[in-house]
Amino acid sequence: MLSSLRIQNLALVEDLSLEWGPGFTVLTGETGAGKSLLVDALSLLVGARGDAELVRHGADRATVEAVVEGRFEAWQAFLAERGLPDEQPVILRREVGSGRSRAWINGASCALADLKEAGRLWMRLTSQHDHQSLLGEERHLALIDEVLGIEPGLEAEAAAVREAESALRARRRSEADREARLERLAEFLADLEKLEPKPGEWAQLKADREPLRHAVHLEQAFREAAEALGAGLPKVELAHKSLVRAVAHWPDAVAEQDRLRSAALELEDLLALTQDQALRWAQAGADRIEAMEARLALYERLARRHRCEPEELAPLVQTLREEQRSLLAGDAPLKTLEAALDRVAESYRKAAEALHARRAAALPKLEGEVQKRLGRLGMKGARIQLRLSLAEEAGSPVHQAGRPVRVSAAGFSTLAIWIEPNPGEGFRPLARIASGGELSRLMLALVGAGLALGVGVKGGLTLVLDEVDAGLGGETALAVGRAVAELGRAHQVLAVTHLAQVAARADRHGRLRKETEGGRTRSALGWVAGEARHRELARLLSGHPDRVEALEHAKVLLEG
Repeated sequence: MLSSLRIQNLALVEDLSLEWGPGFTVLTGETGAGKSLLVDALSLLVGARGDAELVRHGADRATVEAVVEGRFEAWQAFLAERGLPDEQPVILRREVGSGRSRAWINGASCALADLKEAGRLWMRLTSQHDHQSLLGEERHLALIDEVLGIEPGLEAEAAAVREAESALRARRRSEADREARLERLAEFLADLEKLEPKPGEWAQLKADREPLRHAVHLEQAFREAAEALGAGLPKVELAHKSLVRAVAHWPDAVAEQDRLRSAALELEDLLALTQDQALRWAQAGADRIEAMEARLALYERLARRHRCEPEELAPLVQTLREEQRSLLAGDAPLKTLEAALDRVAESYRKAAEALHARRAAALPKLEGEVQKRLGRLGMKGARIQLRLSLAEEAGSPVHQAGRPVRVSAAGFSTLAIWIEPNPGEGFRPLARIASGGELSRLMLALVGAGLALGVGVKGGLTLVLDEVDAGLGGETALAVGRAVAELGRAHQVLAVTHLAQVAARADRHGRLRKETEGGRTRSALGWVAGEARHRELARLLSGHPDRVEALEHAKVLLEG
C-alpha cells in the first residue's frame, strides 16, 4: 500500500508531498490541472520509461519518491533475491533528467527492470488507453491467474527440463564433433566477452544515440541563437530606457514601456536557455557518440555472426557457457542423459497437469460471476468465455495428450478471453470487438469477481485507475462507482475521474488545481470535504459549482 508520495519538478508539479490512506481515494480537477501527472509519477515508480520533457522548465531533473507498506514477506523475498537492503516500509525513488534515468530501492541503486518487477508486489495501473493486459492475448493467462490468486510456481521444474535438454543436446553434438565444437565455442565466447552484452543495453544505447548524433549541430545552433540574442538584448534595453524618459514627459506611453520591459525579460530568459543548451550539447562531445556507435556496431556484427537479434546476445552468452561446461564434463553416457530428461520432463508434466486442472476447475465460477457483474455495469446480456487450452511447442520433450507442449514456469496452459457483447452476435476474441469503455468495465468485473469468490489477491495492492470510466454516464456510471468502491474495501484504490457518480463513492476526495505565482504555473492538490466537496461534485455534474440543482444532485449522490 502506498503510504506517501513526493513529486518534485515534474512538469507543472514543483514540489508536492501527499499522504495516502487505505480505501478509495478519488482525484478530480479541471483539464490540465495535473491529474495525469500524478499517474505519470506513479508510472515512473513501476519502471515506465522516463522522458526528459517531463522535467519542469528550469530544473535539472524530476524526482518521484514513495513509501510503500504491507506484503512484508513478498518484499523480503524480493529484496533478498536482488541483494537490496532489507528495510520496511520500502522506499522507492526515481529520477528523470536530460541524462540517463536512475532508480533506487531503499537507497540502493537498481535497474529499471528491478523497479518494474517490484511494481508487481504493490501496484496495478490501468487506464482507458492502456489495456495491454486485456488486448494482448499472450497476457490473458497471467491476468486470470492473478484474479484467481493462482501462483504457478513451476520455475524449478521448468529449469530442470531446460538444463537436462541442454545437457543431452550438447552430448549428442559432442558425439560427432566435440573438440571442434569446443574450439568454436571458445572463439564465440572470446568475442562475446569483449562486448559483455547486458540485458536491455541494446535498446538503451539506441535510445540514447539519436540526440547525441546531432550534438555538434545542436551545440552550434544554440550557440548562434545565444550570440544573436546577446547582441539584440542591449538594443531592446536601450529602447526601454528611452521610453522611460518618454513616460516622464508623457505618461500615456507607460503601456509601451511595460511591453518593452516584458520583452527584455523574455529575451533574457531565452538567452539563458540557449546558453545552457549550447553548453549541454558541447559537453555531450564527439568521444561519447563515437564510443556508443562503436559499441552498437559491435552488437550488430556479433548479432549477424550468431544469426540473432542484438538484444538476444546477453542470454546467448549464458547458453554457450552452459554448453561449453557440458562438453568439458563430457563423459556422461547418452542413455543416462536421456533417462534424466525423461524423468524431469515427467515431473514437470505432472505438476503442469495439476496446475492446468486447477485453472479449469476455477474458470466456470469466475465466468458466471464476471457475467453478473458486467450486467450491473451496463453490459446486460454480455457473456465471456475463458478458453483454456494447451500451449503447443514443436520439439518439446514434454507431451500432454499426445502433443508436445510448452515448458515454462507458468505451465503448459494457454488462455484466451472471448466475448459476446450482445446476445446473438456470437463469441469473438476480445481484442477484435471490445471498446475502451467495455475493456474498462471488464477489468473492474474481473477484479471484483476474484474478490467476491474469495480467490483473488488478499488486499495490500494499490490499484491506480486513470479515467477507466471515460465515456460512461447515467446508471452505468453509478454502477462503476459502486464497483470501484467495492475494490476499495479490499485494496487501496486511487482513481482519476471526471464523473461525479464515481467521485461521490470515494472515502477521500482530492481536487487538483493550477496556481500562478511569480509568472510560473504549478499544480496543487487540496482535500475537499463538506460544502467544498458538494461544490466540486456540482462542478463535475454541470460545470457550475454554485448551481442549485447541481448542488442538490451532489448531495443525493453522496447520500446514495
